[in-house]
Amino acid sequence: MPDDGLIDVTLVDAADGRPFGRSGLPAGQLPESFTPETRLELGGAVWEVVRADPADRPAFLAAGRLVLTLRRLLTADPRQIGYTLPTLCAELPPLTPPDGTADDLEIHEDEWRQAELVERRRTAEVEAQLAAVTRVVREHARTVGEGASAVRVFDELHLRETPAEPLTGTLTRQRLFQLLPAEHVYTGVALRDGQGRVADSFAARVGPVAVYGRCAGDRVVTLGLTPAARATVEAVPGLAGLMREFGLVLVDWCAVRCEELP
Repeated sequence: MPDDGLIDVTLVDAADGRPFGRSGLPAGQLPESFTPETRLELGGAVWEVVRADPADRPAFLAAGRLVLTLRRLLTADPRQIGYTLPTLCAELPPLTPPDGTADDLEIHEDEWRQAELVERRRTAEVEAQLAAVTRVVREHARTVGEGASAVRVFDELHLRETPAEPLTGTLTRQRLFQLLPAEHVYTGVALRDGQGRVADSFAARVGPVAVYGRCAGDRVVTLGLTPAARATVEAVPGLAGLMREFGLVLVDWCAVRCEELP
């Protein structure tokens, strides 16, 4: 395709994975390649490029199409910005060096275990952690900005140190994928910006979410779901059966929500 041809560009919001714009742009107005430092101004807001598919100019010229996954950048006064989440998992998983070739599920480090499955017998431990998050949400939240650019931030953050190993039972990776209808199985989980692949990790696309976690041998020791907003028992195929068989509850830490089966 010549440089004056039109490229069909689709814009996807990295926050929820949904397209929010589509247009034909002259190829000559597009850069040779996209990097995490690439910025775009759209509708008065600044966005950074998280991913481009195809990744380089010859490929998107040949395809005549381009999908840009973008993350909106906050433009409020940095002195007024607090934490954008009320809680995080205190300990990130061990990483192995990235090799640049694997079909990994890429997540931001802040997404790690924000929605996860925990053994029902640890409900008291879960409730104590949720109470701490509730306090942050009720006592330390404020709004920065106005209108469509308004963002809720927190001047305190709860770091969850427990449960360190939410699954200690007999759930294996094999049984997990027997119960959950995986549409696509990834090589593993990687933290964005080339930080590395999570050691002993797995991931798969199941309905509206990606299911991911870590194993000790074949035994599953952590099992998360992303995006958290779509992670409900009703929405994810096979999840109710998994929870029932292994006595699990579904916890969305930031939303202060715990789903149990009757």
